Amino acid sequence: MSDDIFSTDKVGAILEKIKKDKTGRLGDIMQQLMDISERAGRYGFDMKDISIIVTTGWYLSQNPEMKQFFEGLKMAPPIPDGDDDIYN
Repeated sequence: MSDDIFSTDKVGAILEKIKKDKTGRLGDIMQQLMDISERAGRYGFDMKDISIIVTTGWYLSQNPEMKQFFEGLKMAPPIPDGDDDIYN
């Protein structure tokens, strides 16, 4: 694990952002992210897996077209086992 991600500057910047948020939502979100990441780690996701998942979520928050694309994928019927020829 790289200690650089835990540098005082980086952690301090996160804490400052949370402190400035009068709604308390950022603190709640940070705690939720830490809790779910810890649970994901216990269930076998590695840091790269978690990073990809969380980064994808961030991109979805920034790009409505990408979010719409992923919503469409979630609504698509599953590919039946053994039907590879239909989709190739």
